[in-house]
Amino acid sequence: MERVYEYNKISYRYKVLMVNILMFPLLGYFLYRIFFTGTNIYLWAFGAIVCVYSLSSSFIRKTNPRIIKISDEEIEFISFGKKSFEINQLTKFRVRVSTPNYQVLIRLEDVNRQQGSFWVTYSQFNDKLDLIAEFDYLEKKIHPDSLRFKGRKGMGDKRPELNTTIPQEPQAEDVS
Repeated sequence: MERVYEYNKISYRYKVLMVNILMFPLLGYFLYRIFFTGTNIYLWAFGAIVCVYSLSSSFIRKTNPRIIKISDEEIEFISFGKKSFEINQLTKFRVRVSTPNYQVLIRLEDVNRQQGSFWVTYSQFNDKLDLIAEFDYLEKKIHPDSLRFKGRKGMGDKRPELNTTIPQEPQAEDVS
């Protein structure tokens, strides 16, 4: 069973793409200030470092996935390319909630030493509760004795069920 979770397209465009596109002219401006004005070099260098970090995390390391595909065998993170991990090859799968009900940091590593780190703003994904349940299931599968699951009965015990019911149109009530 494969499940596909997709980031809201409009939010992704403005919160990820536009922010990183804005970093290109900012980086150019900071580099201009460093090399041609000679004043406040450390301030402009700090700004340039922030821009380079933001651009590399989005376009090179691909840390902000637009689509997440989870099946029984594999998990894929898609954004400016694709990174996939076989679930039975994972040695590390950690979920760190940074802001409750908003964003999580996923850290993965497999037996081939392939690593990944992804910021998932799950409030912007379709089926956000199922997505978090999938992450809990995978973390508990890889790290069953994790402190995160102690005292939380049933958390991460099974994958969320695929919702196969089709929503029905509301029927008009018969008042007679």
